[in-house]
Amino acid sequence: MLLQINPKTRTAIRLVGKRLKAFKVNERHLQDILFRSLDRLLPDDELLVLMQSKQWQEEPDILALDANGTLYIFELKAWDSSPQNLLQVLRYGQIFGLYKYADLARMYDKRAESHLPLKEAHRAKFEVAVDEEQFNRNQVFVVMTNGLDVKTREAIQYWRSRHLDVRPWIYRVYDHEGEMLLELTPFRVEDNPYEDISEGFYILNTNIRNDPKDDEDMLEHQKAAAYFDPWKLNIERLVKGDVVFLFRSGVGIVAVGKATGELGKAPYHGNAKDTDEEYFMKLSPFHRIDPPVTAAEVKELTGVNYRFMGTMFNLDSESGRKLYEHVSARNHKP
Repeated sequence: MLLQINPKTRTAIRLVGKRLKAFKVNERHLQDILFRSLDRLLPDDELLVLMQSKQWQEEPDILALDANGTLYIFELKAWDSSPQNLLQVLRYGQIFGLYKYADLARMYDKRAESHLPLKEAHRAKFEVAVDEEQFNRNQVFVVMTNGLDVKTREAIQYWRSRHLDVRPWIYRVYDHEGEMLLELTPFRVEDNPYEDISEGFYILNTNIRNDPKDDEDMLEHQKAAAYFDPWKLNIERLVKGDVVFLFRSGVGIVAVGKATGELGKAPYHGNAKDTDEEYFMKLSPFHRIDPPVTAAEVKELTGVNYRFMGTMFNLDSESGRKLYEHVSARNHKP
């Protein structure tokens, strides 16, 4: 997450991630940039690099050891969502997970800058002595993934739930005054793979279980709304043109509209004690959906196991477009 701070007002605006094509850069260009910068990207105090692949070779991009002798296998895939992102690195795990200390030592000896045998270099770097049989007893799989790539992130969450140590290395691209900014977050594990994907498609809970009046108000006044801190702050994330699906718990998506970009504030239910506790934004055009699109339908349509929890969450662009086309077609059926 990258925030733009206004020191005078002490407010923060979250910058929206962009696609590479917005800068006339494709995935292979980015991968080339990353290859040229790998030594700068690795946490020098945490890992000892065993090898770095030559570009486009059929081998892991990086193999490295931590202080305990655990082998880190890096696969820097800059592509958008693809099951191959994970299958590739897991295949390398089958191969290199069988390597003994002698195999790793031979690999390390090939590095031009290596002057010490692997065990001595490891001891010198981490100031700990590790027996040869301790090397490569465990593996960590690190996968480069686009910060907007929900399917790979969801798959990573699945494999981690099965006690396989797969870690996302997330990159995001931003536009700052016409310049391309690249944010890298190594070893970050997201509990919710959908929480910070700025794609322009959102599902907003109408809050009917807390107060049915909130649901009624949103539909009657054709708006997206949320109430009290910190939930109301979700509405600040919306920008003009964002698609918002209104989701009624236990029913499904009951309406859809596009954000106008103008944030409004009001007292909650007109109560003067709750001044500005409702944040809202008009949705125009606005359409009610009849019959509603159920949560099960959304999951089947998108192929993503979304959890309909919380006030508002994001959809990846592919899922958002599919859902928008689906509800639009349903809305215009004769």
